[in-house]
Amino acid sequence: MVKQYKTIFSPYITKNGKKIWAKNYGLKAFCFKVPKNREL
Repeated sequence: MVKQYKTIFSPYITKNGKKIWAKNYGLKAFCFKVPKNREL
């Protein structure tokens, strides 16, 4: 079975309740994949 993913872009992520901004790492946004059948 082939899994299908959606690509999500976000200018920040949260870790331990703190926002981590992509611009602090020289990026415009963080990119990550989530399965298409997952609700956001």
